[in-house]
Amino acid sequence: MLQIFKLAAVSLAAAFALLILAQPSHAQSADEAEAFVQREAQEVINALQAFNDGELDEETLKRNFRDRIDVLADVPRITHFVLGRYRRGADEAVLEEFRAVFREFAINVYERELGNYAGQTLEVTGSVTRSPGDFIVRSIVRGNGNGEDVPVNWRVMSTDDAMKVVDAEVMGVWLAQTQREEITSIIGNARGDISAATRALRQRTR
Repeated sequence: MLQIFKLAAVSLAAAFALLILAQPSHAQSADEAEAFVQREAQEVINALQAFNDGELDEETLKRNFRDRIDVLADVPRITHFVLGRYRRGADEAVLEEFRAVFREFAINVYERELGNYAGQTLEVTGSVTRSPGDFIVRSIVRGNGNGEDVPVNWRVMSTDDAMKVVDAEVMGVWLAQTQREEITSIIGNARGDISAATRALRQRTR
């Protein structure tokens, strides 16, 4: 992953145009998307700092982190996206196994990468509305004198009752798009076998 969401593994811009996404009937506003990112992303960073300061034990941190990621990120939608065309017609049991392993992989990536920014401050600087319910929220992770400021873009999708991050971008690289390229390459080299990607991700989460 790269910096916050560096190329290595924690985290759908142009590629999301390829997805068929239902438009919400009452799309939430750009201001709400900005407030959502400001609140939820900063909470994740704060929790990691609390762990570093000894205010949370590791087990509590991991439980809280997973709960917070489920609020912040739409992991099921990202999972479907990274499989690309291989999701169509795949056996449901194979898909279910991949979803479970990918979720752990994604959480581990977010935990590791966001941990690099524990104690720093996230500042939302604006947003772009791509279409109703579809926003790019711009932010900067401030180094607080300990490092360089890092600009981060967040792809936020909304429904009638929730907002979710579906991708994050640092230095021109979108996490989910990068993962899609890598995962579909593994599956393609295995002649369409999704289980090959499942095994590769399981290895990386050990």
